[in-house]
Amino acid sequence: MNHTGADTKVTPSSMPPSYDFIVQNRDHNQKELEALKTTDDNQTWWKKYRIGLLNLDKNPEVSCPQFTALSKEAHFPLRDLALLRAHQTCADTKDLAKLDPELYKSNYKWSQDVLADVNLKQARKTDDKLDDIEALKESARQEVIAKKKEQYLLDALKIAQDLKSEEEIKAVQAQLYKSSPRLKPDLTFKELPAAAMDYRQRREFEKALAIYRKILKDPQASTDDKFQALKNIRMTYKVAQNKNAYIDATTQLVNATKADFKENKKDPQNIKRLHESYVLLARTLWTEDRVSLALKYLTEAQRQLKGQHSLDEIYFVLGRMAEEKGDLQKAADYYEASLKEPLSSSSIRERVQWLHPWVLYKMKQYDEAATKLQEYAKKAKDNSDKTRSTFWAARALKNNNKSEEAKALLQQLVKDDQIGYYGMLAVRELGQTYNPMKSNEKDFSYSLTSLKELSPTSAMQAEWLMAVGENTFSEKVIDQLAQELRQKGRADEDTWLVVLTSYARANLYLPLFAAYNNLPSGVKEKMIQKHPELLFPRNYKDIIQQAAGTEQIAPEFVFSIIRQESAFNPRARSPVDAFGLMQLLPSLGKELSKNAKVSYKEPDDLFDPEVNVPLGARELKNLLSKYDQQYILAVSAYNASGSAIRGWLKTRFRDDSLEFIEEVPYDETRAYIKLVMRNFVFYKRLGQDAPVPFPEEWLKLVKN
Repeated sequence: MNHTGADTKVTPSSMPPSYDFIVQNRDHNQKELEALKTTDDNQTWWKKYRIGLLNLDKNPEVSCPQFTALSKEAHFPLRDLALLRAHQTCADTKDLAKLDPELYKSNYKWSQDVLADVNLKQARKTDDKLDDIEALKESARQEVIAKKKEQYLLDALKIAQDLKSEEEIKAVQAQLYKSSPRLKPDLTFKELPAAAMDYRQRREFEKALAIYRKILKDPQASTDDKFQALKNIRMTYKVAQNKNAYIDATTQLVNATKADFKENKKDPQNIKRLHESYVLLARTLWTEDRVSLALKYLTEAQRQLKGQHSLDEIYFVLGRMAEEKGDLQKAADYYEASLKEPLSSSSIRERVQWLHPWVLYKMKQYDEAATKLQEYAKKAKDNSDKTRSTFWAARALKNNNKSEEAKALLQQLVKDDQIGYYGMLAVRELGQTYNPMKSNEKDFSYSLTSLKELSPTSAMQAEWLMAVGENTFSEKVIDQLAQELRQKGRADEDTWLVVLTSYARANLYLPLFAAYNNLPSGVKEKMIQKHPELLFPRNYKDIIQQAAGTEQIAPEFVFSIIRQESAFNPRARSPVDAFGLMQLLPSLGKELSKNAKVSYKEPDDLFDPEVNVPLGARELKNLLSKYDQQYILAVSAYNASGSAIRGWLKTRFRDDSLEFIEEVPYDETRAYIKLVMRNFVFYKRLGQDAPVPFPEEWLKLVKN
């Protein structure tokens, strides 16, 4: 039997089981699913698909009969996808309907990686080796993991070489050398940088360095080629965490650009390269606490480049160094000098436009600080820069006894930044409480099939993909449908409520947040007022509340951390191998589990919320204890290292904890503290009947 069209016609009886049924059963393991009693075909289809998905990777022999049965259900909306999954998981496919590749390429574009997997499996069962080559090439095109992509192509190349097919060898090599340039023999000069980068990304640092040094010696290398090679040598040592070699390479970069500049002081590129190298060296030395040497090179840069290149970035770095040392007047002078220089970097200019009035604020020059902060707030491009400047302008006005002007700014900030950190602080600054927010957990039952602008078949596909937990496919399909709605000019609240709740039902909160941010301001305002749980989810509530109760910490604290760490994706895995909802490293998970009533045996256990959340809650409790219930420091430690925090307390401590947060030098950690605090307040508001005060315990901060 061939499937010749899209999945079945949409009827009310084709809808997935109810949202309540899915929520109650979606986290079941296989044993629990097998014991689940179903009352209609839709629930049975859902149950079979879930069992199939759960065993997809480790026990495909269990998945096979589930998907096979579903592929024969004439009215099952994901029948074609079930057939594809059956071909993927069944060792013997002779009793399955044949696949129609064109059907999947036209109606299921989002499933091409699985189709490639199936085609490769089928090709390997035949004697036609050319089929193997084509299937391996397609699998490589669909693969996102570089190592796997490369192996597919190496396998294809081996077959082509065994067949002695020059045409196939050339075709495979072209694809292989594009994705893995280091493997190409007899590299041309232009191909050397890509090959070196390939080695570096694979952490084969010595081989990368050898190629960069080869570029330096090549007679074809231009001055800029050599400059880029030296910069890459520097970065290779940095990635390899070889500090001394990193500093030496940066010094070598400066010496090389100085020599070029000496030969031709009028060449704009020589001037530009010299400036860049001086800044890189100064920043490197400063970071490594070699402040005197950094100052020496910055002074030298001023002398060499004055009148030749804008010194705005040089003065910016000098200002940052003076500020860290506590010489605020000198920092203010440098920032002012930076602003007077010709613009060379928009990002540096924007930072200085904030830092100059911020230093004035710290010097208690509130009048001038307020004026400059308000000026910057009007022209800042980024909303976070606008709201930050507005808040501190209000603080400056208040400190200067201009309470009414401060009040007006804060009231406007509350309106303009309803779900932001500074809007939240503005409420506190005004001496007000936060309105309670009605829980909207039951609002997630809206269906995409209700939107007439969408194809009923596509909407039904999306509904079932979300229901059964095909989240990777769900994201692609919902993104596609959302784009269709934008193109049709739909920007109303009702339409986007359906779209956002669809992301939420699929546990896809990062694309949900992105879609929300692109909505018109009026629609965003209604969304947060009527449907706050879309933006502040409380998934895994029972597990989180139990873990928080065990550790005697606020469940809102755990929710707040999870929202920032994983956006409630239990399968999240970071580049540094942090796992699950609370992004725990396996080494930490193992340590935390020693005295916990949690079964932790291997890193993959951290993907299980019932393991991850109790261990993460324990770590939060440990950090609060370590830092004497100082939330700012505990949250910082969850994101950064303890040694960094000790350094900040030593050099950047402020009696006002809100000022201290602004002084945290790591951009990521500073933003993290603000967002977790903001999250905590919103989670406190959810489901409350009475106004909620600001949690003042969050601002406890002692220097020690």
